[in-house]
Amino acid sequence: MTIRVMTTDFRHPIKRARNIGSAKSGAGAWMAMQFTSIVLVALSAWFVVLVVSLLHGDYASIRHSIGHPANATLMAVFVVLMAWHTELGLRNIYEDYIHRHWLLFWSVILTRFALLLITALALLSILRLALTR
Repeated sequence: MTIRVMTTDFRHPIKRARNIGSAKSGAGAWMAMQFTSIVLVALSAWFVVLVVSLLHGDYASIRHSIGHPANATLMAVFVVLMAWHTELGLRNIYEDYIHRHWLLFWSVILTRFALLLITALALLSILRLALTR
């Protein structure tokens, strides 16, 4: 009499031996990408309206408008979410197309560093505009 054990692993035995399959860690990045996409759609519409309204303004009125607390806050959120969305997207591309682990690691690190630097400079500029109205 042979007793068969039910298994929930439906992968091919070769894939099971090589441990190829789902890493079970992509849902968080996917949800973050969806969240940033949805919020960036609304913020992009706000940004376009702001730019169009400032199209023929002089320098002082543009500084005053961008330095307004509501606009400065929305601009800061826009910059941070855009950097986060860019990092998520580039990391996804790197993981799909870069197969050398050391190159993948350094690509992600350098991209993250560059985006942090750009975001910090943008936030400092927004803060300067908001505080020197």
